[in-house]
Amino acid sequence: MRDVANWNVPIPLLNKQATLHDVARAAGVSKSTVSLVLQGRSSVSAKTRDQVLAAIESTGYVYNRKAAALRQAQRNDLIGVIVNELNTPYSGEVLSQIEKVCFQQNLVLMFASSSDLCEKQERLVQLYMEHKVGGFILCPAPYTDRTWLERIWSSGFPLVQIMREVSFSQLPVVIADNRQGAYEAVKHLIQLGHQKIAFVGGSEEISDYQERLAGYMTALNEAGIRVPAQYICPIPQSRQAGRDGLKTVLAYDSRISAVFCFSDLVAYGVFSMAREMGIQIGKDLAVVGFDDLEDSHITHPALTTVRVEANQYAIEAMNLLRVYQHDRQAPVVRRVVPARLIIRESCGAPQQFV
Repeated sequence: MRDVANWNVPIPLLNKQATLHDVARAAGVSKSTVSLVLQGRSSVSAKTRDQVLAAIESTGYVYNRKAAALRQAQRNDLIGVIVNELNTPYSGEVLSQIEKVCFQQNLVLMFASSSDLCEKQERLVQLYMEHKVGGFILCPAPYTDRTWLERIWSSGFPLVQIMREVSFSQLPVVIADNRQGAYEAVKHLIQLGHQKIAFVGGSEEISDYQERLAGYMTALNEAGIRVPAQYICPIPQSRQAGRDGLKTVLAYDSRISAVFCFSDLVAYGVFSMAREMGIQIGKDLAVVGFDDLEDSHITHPALTTVRVEANQYAIEAMNLLRVYQHDRQAPVVRRVVPARLIIRESCGAPQQFV
């Protein structure tokens, strides 16, 4: 485990959260009018409602539906976790590990998925804030606005990004060593003699894709191998994405002898399509995944992949969050979880090179 030194600076947290009075003063209305807007009363004009909502946005005021809870402090034992999906294996593994850590520390976990939609993500965060969570662990959705993240932090809610990070955000993050992991995987394929290596899967809008792509390109550039842009096939990850991605790259160049996959899930799809096309994995085509899911050692052939320990994500993210809960001015860090190549049977040397 390593930290990347001093890549940003802490964002000052406000000494206290904004109050109803702060909103009323900013909107130029009475506190009772603000209350009416918060309660959704129709007696308030549209113009006044817009003024109040703008003031809420600018002050960072958080409304709690339960009046009694408005007088309570944040609950540091209540943790809000939002991942990209609940039905993808690796996110499920990470969430399961976070749950174990919370149980060990007598913490209460609230979790949900954003479905990689910013609008849903923002709504979930607002709901969690209204329930006075003590902090967030968040896998940012594509196109997440860094100023929105920083506003959460500045409003008094500690937040740790996990698995992904928003570009230029000055917030803590726990992320895999994606670049190095991809570099080691592609370098291994090159050492086996592969020259025509495709990259399948992942979305261009997320940081882990960009880092893995950078590692892929670095290994190829070092070896003096130039690849056409068509060898790179970004596609949201799923088994079907692996199937579609393999068909796409082989349609461009049937001589491709190896595929580096954005994730094990994508690799499973590549395996499936290869079988249908009469391609033998490990002999006709080498395949490498990323994540090392539980089933990857029992595929046929067993999948060579890059392992990132899900429990390390959970431990490091929870440790960081607890630091910021107790010391709001602690230095902001970017913690990198090691990625290690696990060599199995799926990446044999090609039979011939053209």
